[in-house]
Amino acid sequence: MVQTERTLRKPRPLEEYEGLLASHQEEYERLSRMVDSILFLARTEQPQASLNQSWVNLSKLTEQLCEYFEGMAEEAQMALLNEVSLTSAQGVDAKQALTLVWADEDLLRRALANLLSNALRYGAKGQPIRLSSYHQSGKTVTQVSNQGPVIAEPQLAPLFERFYRCDPSRANPRQTGGLGLSIVRSIMQLHQGRAWVESENHGVRFMLVFPDQEPLVV
Repeated sequence: MVQTERTLRKPRPLEEYEGLLASHQEEYERLSRMVDSILFLARTEQPQASLNQSWVNLSKLTEQLCEYFEGMAEEAQMALLNEVSLTSAQGVDAKQALTLVWADEDLLRRALANLLSNALRYGAKGQPIRLSSYHQSGKTVTQVSNQGPVIAEPQLAPLFERFYRCDPSRANPRQTGGLGLSIVRSIMQLHQGRAWVESENHGVRFMLVFPDQEPLVV
């Protein structure tokens, strides 16, 4: 607003007006994303919030996301590695069954896309980003790991809080204001699952956990 008021005080060259409009467009897009995120969070908190659930293959979904983010990863000089862990007694044919989760595919895609976008933004250049899926002890886990700055233990717990940034200096004006991880947590709560983060050995690992269960009635 201050920038606009200053510009309108007297006639300006056309280039200044064009620059102001471009700045407004960027800000409007950011605000639009933020409003969309806030509305999404509000909807997920409603008691009648519903899910369009089906059996989703995590391995296939993460493969699609890797293809989608491939261009961004190349620009950041990173490789996207999609892995599925099997025990020695399991063959390749077990890969699909081990990574099936009863979930809303669109919401799950959004949660994983947020984590991938976060990893690309803060991961170290030249280091890979790993997407890992596995089944263990009555739960299915998918995780996104990247090498980069270690996050101190006191800063891990509030990472999923709305508008929280552990390092405000890294804020990007094109972001939605610190709501991405809040959306991830809300999506997992809708699925009666869990989202958490660990930071060690020069890297960060975000994990989504789906308990084994029959289709939910929501």
